[in-house]
Order: sequence, then C-alpha cells, then structure tokens
Amino acid sequence: MRDLNDAIADVETDIGQVQAQLATRGDQCRELIKEQEALHGRVREDFNALARLQAEAATDSPPVVARDLLQQSSADLQRRDRKAAVLADELQALLDIEQSLQQRSQEAVATRDAAGGQWQALQKQVDTTLEAEPTYRVLQDDLQLAEARADTVERMAASAQSEHDAKAGAYQADPIFMYLHRRSFGSAAYRGWPLVRTVDGWLAELCGFDRARREYATLVELPPYLQEHAGRARADVEAARQPVQQARDAALAHAGGDPLRQQLQTAQSAVAQALLAEQLHRQTVDAKQAQIDGFRSWTDAEGGALLTALARTLSAKSMDDLYRRVAATASGEDDAVLERIHRSRLRLGEIDGMVGEHTREMAVLKKRLDSLQAARRSYQAAADIERQAYEAPRYRAAAPATVAASFFSTTSSRSTTRSSGSLFDLLAGGSSSSSSRSSSGSGSGSSSSSSSSSSSSGSSFHSGGGISGGGGFKTGGGF
Repeated sequence: MRDLNDAIADVETDIGQVQAQLATRGDQCRELIKEQEALHGRVREDFNALARLQAEAATDSPPVVARDLLQQSSADLQRRDRKAAVLADELQALLDIEQSLQQRSQEAVATRDAAGGQWQALQKQVDTTLEAEPTYRVLQDDLQLAEARADTVERMAASAQSEHDAKAGAYQADPIFMYLHRRSFGSAAYRGWPLVRTVDGWLAELCGFDRARREYATLVELPPYLQEHAGRARADVEAARQPVQQARDAALAHAGGDPLRQQLQTAQSAVAQALLAEQLHRQTVDAKQAQIDGFRSWTDAEGGALLTALARTLSAKSMDDLYRRVAATASGEDDAVLERIHRSRLRLGEIDGMVGEHTREMAVLKKRLDSLQAARRSYQAAADIERQAYEAPRYRAAAPATVAASFFSTTSSRSTTRSSGSLFDLLAGGSSSSSSRSSSGSGSGSSSSSSSSSSSSGSSFHSGGGISGGGGFKTGGGF
C-alpha cells in the first residue's frame, strides 16, 4: 500500500511539473502573439505611409518604376490632381476676397478716425467757449464738488468695511461678550431675575462690556450707514452732471455737432460690419485650408481608400521590388519606412518560428500530461481495490457474535485474505500464487500462515519495471 501511495505521489509531482511547463509555454505564446499583433499594425501603418510617398512621387518617377504600380489607380490620381488644382483656385479666390474685405475694414477705420478727430476738435472748441461763461462754470464747480464729496464718502465706507472685517471677528469669538450682547445687557431691552442680573453684571465688569459694546456697535452699524450715504452722494453727482451735460449738448448742437455726431456713429457702425464680415470670411478661408491640408495629407475619404489599395498592392511585392521602387524616388523618407517594414517582417518571421516551436512543445507536453493522468487513475484504482481488501476482514471481525461465530469469522477472514491475495496475484500475472504454493508445500502450519501474510502484504505483486523502483506495486513499462 505504501508503494502505491509513493507511486501516486510521484505521478502527481510529474503532473504538476508538466502543467507548470504548459503554463509557461502558454504565457510565452500569448506575449509573442501580442507582439505579433502590434507588429502587424505597425507594418500596415508603414505600408500606408509608403503608399502615400509612392503616390506623391509617382509623377516624378520613371514609368517603369512607379507607374506600373499605379496602373489601376492612375485615373484616381489624375482626378485627385485636378481636384487639388480646383481646391487651390478656390482658396486663392477666397484669399482675394479676404484681401478686399481687409481693405474695406481699413477704409472704414480711416473714415471713423477722421470723423472722430473732427468730433473731438468740435468738443474742444465748445468746451473752451463754455468755460468762458460764468453760468457754466458754476454748474461745473457744483459737479466737481459733488464728485469730490462722493469720492470722500466712498473711501470712508470702504475703510469702515475693512475695519469691520478686521476687528468684528474678535468680538464675535468672545463667548461672554456675545452672551451679554444677545441678552441686550446694558440697554432698556435687558430683562432678568435679580440673581441673573447680578451674575451678568459680574461678567460685564470682567470683560469690559460697556466699552466693547460701543466699539462693536460702531463696527457693525457704521459700514451700512456710510454705504447708504455714498449712494446718495453718487445720486447727487448724477444730478449735478445733468445740467452740465445739457448745457454742453446745447452748445454742441448750436455749433453744428449733430451732423458730425451722426457721421461718427455711421462710421463706427461701418467699421463693426466690416470687421464682422472679415471675421466670418476668415472662418471660410480656414475651413478651405483645412480641406486642402487633409487632401494633401491623404486623410480624406477618397485619399484614404486609394492609399489602402496602394498599400495592399505594395505589401504583395517582394522586398527587392520595393527597394528598387524606393530607390527611384528623390526622397529618403520612403527608404526609412521600407527599412522599418523589413525589420518588422524579420521579427514577425522569428515570432512565427518561436510560436510554432512552443506549439509543438505544448503538444508533446499535453500528450505527456494525458499519459500521466491515465497512470494516476490506474494507480488510484489499484489502491482502492487493495484498501477494500484490507478493510473487509476488520469490518467482519468487529461485528458482535458468539465464540462460534467469531471462529467462523476468523476462518472466513483468512480465506478472504488468501482469496484477495490470489486476486492480486491474478492481476499481477500469477507470481504470488507460485510463491503461496511453494510455502504450502513445506507442511508446516506456521510456514503456511507466514506465506499467507506475505501474500496479503502486497510485496509479491510485480509486473515490469514500474515508477518507484521499489519492491512494491509496479506496472509494466513505466514513464
């Protein structure tokens, strides 16, 4: 039984090793296939680039070298050449229109500047005339005084707000002060029982509440008051500016400023329209330029289809033919692309060989694994049979019975042991039976019992070389 367990353990060890080798080969194949897919994508991109370069250089290359490759697509190339010329003409027309629009904008700006200069000169003349009038000077002094007052109040309001933001937080963070402040301590609204009033008085003396309450009230109430005052000051400024503006407008109208103002407004509107038209047309020019750029880089639908066909044709050519074709072009870019293709193809060949080798090794390992698993099943079945043979006598001997029943049970157990041994001898080829017959011929009862015990121990079951190499259970051939 021990030999069977050792054999099963050896087989399971071999199975684990084979499975580990299979997993290693599988991981290697997956990495190689991943690299292979990346290389195939890179080769496709390189052939597309090579097709683009060959198509662009086709008109300059000798017919023997390039035109034969493009026979099926020559009509498409000629049509693309005509389309490229049409696109170039359209772009030039748009650029001419843009130039005229720019000229129009410049003229509109010049007209506006001229009208603006005349308007400013008229305003300066009117202001000089008005400043000589006492009534206008009074109105202007009132406006300046209102503006100065408004500026002062706005600065005071901003300063009060800044002081509030800087200092009010300290009062609000004092729990005793805020407790007394919320209870309106020190004001007519304060209410409390005598004991509470006494405690609040102690707290007020402790934190100096009277002075702090006045300062906090100033911090809180002054900013909104000054902001309201600043609003009234700004309203006073607008009220003071209105008569000044009315007097100025009347003087400008009297000096003939209305037609000049209308002329300036018209010029400003013309400038705005000209600039808008120029901007919209610029978008059209940019779109046309983008279309031409895509056409030249073969990224449009028609160009992409043509390049795909050319790349497919190029990929079917031999490397010698490809080297001859790229050598005929003036550019060196296609030579670099072809070198990348050549290196990628060499690596793809190496990967194919490595994947094939790993696949063959995995097939051999799989057969080895199947053989080991079959051997493990055979060993396990034999171990189960031998275990049943050992356990059957003990099961019958454990049953309660009389002395006579025990005697018959013992006799039956010995008989079963011998018959079990004969069964193993039969499976093993009969060598154990020969040994039992030799032991029985000795005529001694103890020798017969010893021979029966030796038969049931499993040491006489032999067949071939085996795995473990010991004297126990062995099958023919080994692994």
